This record gives sequence, C-alpha cells and structure tokens, in this order.
Amino acid sequence: MLPAWTSLTPKRVYDISPGMRSIPTTILFTIFLWILWLSSAMAEGLATVNLDIPPGKWKPIRLSNLPKDAAVAVQVVSNGEIAVALVDSKGYQRFSEASRPLFLGRVEKRLSFSLSIPVGGDYFLVLDNRSGREPRAVTVTVRAARGDASQTKSAEEVLKDFEVQLHQFFVFQPFPVGIKKCGSPKAFLGASGIWLCEGYVHHLYDLLKDKQRTMDTLSFSLFHEVARILLVQWGHPSPDSEKVADEFATVLMVMFNQKQRIVATADYFARNSSASEMFSKIFFDHRHPLSAERAKDILNWITRDTELVSKWQKVLVPHMQTALLKKLRQQPTPWTDLPLVEKELADRSSRKKVPI
Repeated sequence: MLPAWTSLTPKRVYDISPGMRSIPTTILFTIFLWILWLSSAMAEGLATVNLDIPPGKWKPIRLSNLPKDAAVAVQVVSNGEIAVALVDSKGYQRFSEASRPLFLGRVEKRLSFSLSIPVGGDYFLVLDNRSGREPRAVTVTVRAARGDASQTKSAEEVLKDFEVQLHQFFVFQPFPVGIKKCGSPKAFLGASGIWLCEGYVHHLYDLLKDKQRTMDTLSFSLFHEVARILLVQWGHPSPDSEKVADEFATVLMVMFNQKQRIVATADYFARNSSASEMFSKIFFDHRHPLSAERAKDILNWITRDTELVSKWQKVLVPHMQTALLKKLRQQPTPWTDLPLVEKELADRSSRKKVPI
C-alpha cells in the first residue's frame, strides 16, 4: 500500500507494518457507496413475469404510472426468437399499425436493455411472436426506480473527485469522467475518458444478485479503465493489450489497498465460467466484466503481489508526484525500488528532469 502522505476522506487507517501507516481509505469507497445505492434502489421495483406466446400472436406487460425520468432495466429470456418493444400508451393503442416504440429489439435467447422514461404515464412491454411459427416461453424481469437527476449528478461529482485524488499520487493529463445512460447493456461508452453506463450497474446487480460482489466487480472495472488511460498517456509499448491493462489494474488496486476486492471478484469469475459466458452474451463490452481466463490470470499474479508491484515501479516512479516519492524514500514499502526513487528525486532536484 501507499504510505499516508496526504489527508483523504473518509479517514480510516490500515496498519500494514510496524512504524508505517498505510494510505487512508480513499474517495473510492464513496464512489462505490453511490453506485451501491443505485443498485439497491432498483430493487424497490422488481417484477418477474412468465408468459407463453402462441405463434402469430403478441402479449403486453403493463408498466403502470411510471414517473418521468424513471430508470427502467429489462431482461428477456426466451426459448426462441421473438420481438420485444417498449411503447407508451398511445403507441400501444396503435401497436398493430405503425408506431414509434421507445425500444425495439429481437431476442434469440436473452436480451437486456435499459432506458429513462421521457414522460410520466403508463407503458407497455410488448412480446411479439406474430412472425413466429412456434410458441415461445418467455421470462421477463423488469426493474424500475424513480429517477433522481440530483443523485446522478452527485455520483458524477464523486467520480470526478476520484480523478482529482489520483492526481495527488500520479502525474497525468486530466480526463473526463462521469455517468451516462447508454441504452444498450455495456459497461463504458467508447469515448475519451471514463463514462460509466448507468445500465451496467443495474444489470450487473440483477445478474450477480449480491451487493458486495457487484461493488467488487465495479471496482475492478473502474481500475481497468484508469489503467488503460494511463498506459496510453504514459507511452507504454502495449497500451491496447487487455492483459497488460488487467495486470496494471491489479497493481493499482494492490497499491491502493483494494487487494481484497480484486481477489473476491477474480475468484468468483474464475470459479463460475458459465457466469462469464452469460455476461459475454449480454454485455456488448468484451472487457467487462472479467472472463474466467482473465480472472485466473489475476489470481496467479496476486499470489506474488509484492513481486508484481515491484516490477511495475519502472513504469510508475517517473510519473509519481514528488511528495509521494519523498514519502516512499522516508517510509519504503516492500515493493519500493529505493535506488530508482532516489535517482528520480535527484534528477528532479537538479532540474534535469520534471515529472512526466
């Protein structure tokens, strides 16, 4: 872990060795408390419905009195191909004719999607087997929660604070970070910076059915994205390698006292290959969550975490803030490369070098 050289909130100190204090718990815990709140809040509006849809027919599921900006996450499991549409009350009245649904998709085996309700009122989830020749057995899970723009904004502010916190330890170019409604079930938007998809949180919690496991999985997802950005900015020779990003994310989590989280999530996905396969079919994001193979790599690395973190010091030290380097010189950790730290400080003090 990193030594305590700055005051972070909330203050909660962990001892790792005599005479040396670890880093206080960082803003990360606040981030995931917000995310966990979003997950648990969705549980208030959970419903599962089983339906049989004859060939040539369609059936609706009514979602009554949804408030404006309500967050709705839907999962549909079918024994064969079937169309799915979400329409408002007016669209439902003319559904057999031309209509403009809020969502329209086709299920082969499983489909997940999420969206925000634009106008308060009744909505209908329509399961359409009119083009089918066989009956379909369908299970639908709907999770809905009242939207709260102020809470989403607060969660975004906390994520931005996390990026600011990183600057206290490392030198890098600021990057945008926040939460967005992505529509399709993926973890992050493929844009510059880190944009967490709100639907990813909801669907992940639905499928894992465990708050702590959801939080652990989200922790690694965030660190993986941070690792990718830093690898690019710092000119690493393999910035696009998924395995390198996983290894670097593991290093960062160990340094930031998050080893327990990464071990828990890696162990789960390594032991549950069927869960990994299911996630890969639902989320349009091959990086998140972990596959069974990637999880096994992490568990292998973590058994020699001191050696692993030590190996990465050649990458990290040139980008550490000077205050951190001085504290590492005074209170070296088991993974500190002291000659490298002293050389870096000497180069900076002689003005031969500035943090990059």
